[in-house]
Amino acid sequence: MSGQQVRMYRGDWIVSSLLLDRAERFGSETAVFSHDGDLSWSDLVDRAARFGGFLEGIGIEPGDRVATMLPSTIEYMAVWHGIVWRNAIDVPINNEYKGLFLEHILLDSGARALVIDGRWVDRLNAIELTDLEHVIVLGRTETALPTGLVRHAYEGAMKANTGSLVPRTDTDLTYIMYTSGTTGPAKGAVHNNRSSMHYIMPFVEGLDLTDDDVCYSMFPLFHQMGRSACTTAAFWVGNPVVLRQSFTVSGFWEDIKQSGATWMGYFGAVVAFLWNQEPGLGDADHRLTRAFGSSAPGELIEPWRDRFGVTLYEVYGSTEIGLGSGLGSGPPKLGTMGLPCRQVEVQIVDENDDQVPTGAVGEAVWRPKEAYAIFQGYWNQPEATVDAWRNLWFHSGDAALLDEDGYFIFKDRIKDSIRRRGENISSFAVEESVRNEPGIVECAAFAVVSEVAETEEEVMVAVVPEPNAPPDIAALFRTLCETMPRHAVPRFLRFMDELPKTPTQRVQKFKLREAGVTTDTYDREAMGIYPAKS
Repeated sequence: MSGQQVRMYRGDWIVSSLLLDRAERFGSETAVFSHDGDLSWSDLVDRAARFGGFLEGIGIEPGDRVATMLPSTIEYMAVWHGIVWRNAIDVPINNEYKGLFLEHILLDSGARALVIDGRWVDRLNAIELTDLEHVIVLGRTETALPTGLVRHAYEGAMKANTGSLVPRTDTDLTYIMYTSGTTGPAKGAVHNNRSSMHYIMPFVEGLDLTDDDVCYSMFPLFHQMGRSACTTAAFWVGNPVVLRQSFTVSGFWEDIKQSGATWMGYFGAVVAFLWNQEPGLGDADHRLTRAFGSSAPGELIEPWRDRFGVTLYEVYGSTEIGLGSGLGSGPPKLGTMGLPCRQVEVQIVDENDDQVPTGAVGEAVWRPKEAYAIFQGYWNQPEATVDAWRNLWFHSGDAALLDEDGYFIFKDRIKDSIRRRGENISSFAVEESVRNEPGIVECAAFAVVSEVAETEEEVMVAVVPEPNAPPDIAALFRTLCETMPRHAVPRFLRFMDELPKTPTQRVQKFKLREAGVTTDTYDREAMGIYPAKS
């Protein structure tokens, strides 16, 4: 019997059942390795049960939303699974969010409780809070909470009595993952127990995971790559997870070697940064053999395998559908994002939703082949849900094609978003933040190519200033660094007399992208202005 057959999860499609199965079978073995301590399977269940008991004690009911804003540590693991234990709904929030970005998610989700690192509590005093009642703070902070909120210390919460595991079904909701937002405010993609499990299966199957594997996760747990593709997929097979809070070039390969990691996720800049390091005789002296992600420079995929001994799988996925392609049946094909995964069906359609010929570019639309294989819709947005699912296909907003062999090739974003260092950024939210500052008539945010790699992007904004009272550039950049998530702060800014528009007054961003970084563009980094690290 193979290692995969021995340890593969056996049970129903429920997240808490998966964790209990692991603890019962491998109790004292390590589930999570991290710089702030390790967790065995039994430890994780015990902590989840205690946090679930705490939530019960403060009146959080099954189905209530509990927002989480924490670094990727063993404490986040306990909180996440404690919310599952109580059968509440987790609302993961990007740690960089502040201002309108943060306010929108807390208001839209109706979260009754928020678990937050003490470093970020001050952000709550600058936003509107309606439904929030309880704030659980991890670590020390002298910042006072807004009036009316009840404060709890995480350390005290973890001393609660073990809570009763709330019975649940595979269709009970598990989390609401907010998209970056495109032409409007971010939408909450709703997942239940079954779609949570469907999300991970392409990684389990496509990477041929066995109990001899070790997962290396450098993605935050508020991100589907860290939460689902790495951590939960590893748990399904019984793999331990090496949990890191971020990627750093320095010491990366030594960490991979010492941890014994065999698989991981990446984003394009990781591939470029590591490739640009001085080659050495020990470049392949480790156990890492495969990695998945997107936006790796195509010309580096084969040389990367030769130099580092790691096969890179370019994949396509989203918050809504999970993994769409890249780890389907069949070998990888250079220049593509692989074959569609088995749980979904894809078509490429024109503006009338008619299927286009093989090799023609259109919008990628998706639908599940199995019940609850993808998300269940957008939280509190029935009209947006219906629109996204028009003609019984989920419309991705991405331009793509299928080649003659059925391989998926991503071409561009039809929807107006920007991707920087593995994060999707809402141009709508960037524009809203910039417009709130004095001296600005209107603005448009868009992506320009980064000098790091052609597959990476930087945020640029074109601004029409008040004719008689334009903003001070340096002051504007500094304010945006304080009020916006670090990854979303525009690097480039250009003053314009007017924005290019269609006859119906829609901004023609393609013209702005074509112009790119012009000679009259201000570069924030060249000015020595950087956001503070969280």
